[in-house]
Amino acid sequence: MTQQELARSAAYSVQHEYEQATVTAADGRQASVGEFYGDPAVALIDVNEQWCAVAGEGLVICRLEQPFRQCAAYFRQPGDVRWIIGLRQTGPFALEWQDEDGTWSTLDVEPVDASAYAPGR
Repeated sequence: MTQQELARSAAYSVQHEYEQATVTAADGRQASVGEFYGDPAVALIDVNEQWCAVAGEGLVICRLEQPFRQCAAYFRQPGDVRWIIGLRQTGPFALEWQDEDGTWSTLDVEPVDASAYAPGR
C-alpha cells in the first residue's frame, strides 16, 4: 500500500500509510505524528502553517515550527477515547472536531506541550 494524503498546504503534507501518520515539510523534514488504530480519518494544516492536526482514534496536534514535531495528544487515554471524523479550523489557535455521532466540539490548540505526547497512544 502507498501513502495516502490527508491534507496539504504550500509547505506541508500530512499523509498516512495504514495506521502510521506523518507530516512532511517542503524542505524534506519528516516527522511521525503517531499511530492511529483503524487508520487516521482526517487531518488539517493550520492556514498560517504553524500546526497540524490528525484525527481518527483521538486527536494529535503537532507544531510545524522549529523545533519540528512538538505534539500533544487528546482523547486517546483508555476510557476517554473519542472517534473523530471531522476537523475544521475556527481561529489561529482553535479548531472544532466532530465525533462519530455528528456532534461538533471546540478545542484550543495553543500551546502545544511536547510532554503531553506519547507515540502510539
